[in-house]
Amino acid sequence: MTETALTDRWVSVARACAQINQAAERVLAEQYGLCASAFEIMDVMVRADGWIRAGELSSRVSRSQPQVSRLLAQMINAGYVERRPASNDRRGFDAQLTPAGRELFSQSSSTMETVLREMTESSEDVRNVIGLSAAHQAD
Repeated sequence: MTETALTDRWVSVARACAQINQAAERVLAEQYGLCASAFEIMDVMVRADGWIRAGELSSRVSRSQPQVSRLLAQMINAGYVERRPASNDRRGFDAQLTPAGRELFSQSSSTMETVLREMTESSEDVRNVIGLSAAHQAD
């Protein structure tokens, strides 16, 4: 491995991630009124399949606890998330997606699949970051 191989790879990964995030932010905002961070939180909530502690959400996403709290408050106000006091800790709360939140996530997930498929077709860096070879794009 050359002296700059790891640095070159890191720069390539950083560029591809920036491309993906920019596309995600644009499409999610335009079509669904979501940011990529809210989409990520919804993804964790869908996988939890029920109530999840707000603190647990913070540990599973790439955002800080204050950011997660702010986004949850926005999603609660929009009717996509509901909350209840945590059963074992009165200071915390549990949250889950509402039916409207699940529907929004389902629709936005399909859109993101399309966006990512298009990006992997046009960018070798994105293909590499996502872990696809050119032969696997059509799958």
